[in-house]
Amino acid sequence: MIKKFDGAQWNGVKKDVYKDEPGTWQGVAKHVLASSLNAQHETRVFEFSPGGYSSHEHHEHEHSVLILEGSGEVLIEGAWTQVQVLDFIHVGPNVVHQFRAGESGMKIVCIVDRERDKPILVPNE
Repeated sequence: MIKKFDGAQWNGVKKDVYKDEPGTWQGVAKHVLASSLNAQHETRVFEFSPGGYSSHEHHEHEHSVLILEGSGEVLIEGAWTQVQVLDFIHVGPNVVHQFRAGESGMKIVCIVDRERDKPILVPNE
């Protein structure tokens, strides 16, 4: 399988809203590049608008993230760290985390278990 990127999107890949929990995220779209009943993982790309952010959460499943475009910061274990293109982040089981884009937005690739537990939201302090 090959999914060509035309400068704006991948052929045949739908751009979805990130989540359905109102008020927990802002300015994030999701593209599922690969998900198969034969694979144990799913490959997704998240596109953050400038200042966009993911939910502040934790869950049992792990995921690996690579910054593809832009920059921002990630909250891991209570500390915010600046991230930029080609930085790699591994989020272990039950690690509280959140991603936030900088002024130019941010695009990340995320590899995660195909079947996973539901995230538990953590109130922002």
